Amino acid sequence: MMNAVLKYKGAPGHMKFASVPIPSISPDQVLIEVKFCGICGTDHSLYHWNEAIAKAYKIDFPRILGHEFAGVVSEVGSEVQGIKTGDRVTVNPILYCGQCSYCAEGIINVCDNRPFLGTDFDGGFAQFIAVRAQNVIKLPDSVSFESGALMEPLCVAIHAVERVKPGLGEVAVVIGAGAIGLLILMVLKAIGVNRVIVTGLSVDKDRLQLAKSLGAETINIEEQDPVSIVKDITGGRGADMVFDAAGHPSVVPQAMKMVAKHGKIGVTGLPSIPSEIMMTEVSLKEITIIGNRAYELKTWLQACKLLEGGLNVEPIATHTLPLKDWESAFNLIDQRQGLRVLLAP
Repeated sequence: MMNAVLKYKGAPGHMKFASVPIPSISPDQVLIEVKFCGICGTDHSLYHWNEAIAKAYKIDFPRILGHEFAGVVSEVGSEVQGIKTGDRVTVNPILYCGQCSYCAEGIINVCDNRPFLGTDFDGGFAQFIAVRAQNVIKLPDSVSFESGALMEPLCVAIHAVERVKPGLGEVAVVIGAGAIGLLILMVLKAIGVNRVIVTGLSVDKDRLQLAKSLGAETINIEEQDPVSIVKDITGGRGADMVFDAAGHPSVVPQAMKMVAKHGKIGVTGLPSIPSEIMMTEVSLKEITIIGNRAYELKTWLQACKLLEGGLNVEPIATHTLPLKDWESAFNLIDQRQGLRVLLAP
């Protein structure tokens, strides 16, 4: 038996710490002993049962949530090659089909049939998880388990930046000072975007301070008008690119006001209700709005290379709690304390 945190009903709350059987593995799977698992915004939304998020998944309850994790291989299926017990690993949680036209291009994030660990299958809020071998990524020796558990959101940030394709000397704005927003900041800095502005709320004071320490200019939008400040910083031109990392319906309309002509808006956030934008302005300013979902196959290799090259994402993991204290962990997120909260089974 093993410890796990179960969501047992499609309604607000209804999660518990429980003892469940250790999963058995099929010949093409490995069993991973989880060292750390991060609590994603999706997990938080499913706990509180955000209907917009819940409709995106068909969850059979009870279900072990969690899809941002790293650990050690403890058992290997008979058909698995290239992976052995004791390997330090993380996991791509998208169980892409490998057969559709999108998978053929490596864009598994929009696969026609993409079950997901932690929603369609049991996830990482547990001591052990069974995973098909093709989704396992070995961690470089220099990468800690904590960083390994942050690789999934790092991949989200890398993909968002790559889709927008920053140019030399351009100015970027990141709306939202949460984990994804600050990881986007880190990736932008890592590829040489020197001027990045991060916006947040008064409650994000500590997050904005961290953004500043990472080289960003920061704006508290409850104290200052972000549009006028961005315009001032850019000599009235506007930012070349704006990233929505907040997931609020007001973000894209705000981005429309601060982006330059011919600029780009990258949308990573997932608002629960529609945004209202004037399409005439999109046309007249030649604004490109780019949707970003998860990551591609190649993104995991890019993340490994960035971490091996010295990118330090561990400041994003501001709290680590034992799995049994999962309620305290979710309360921290409710109170907007810290960034990524890690659970240690």
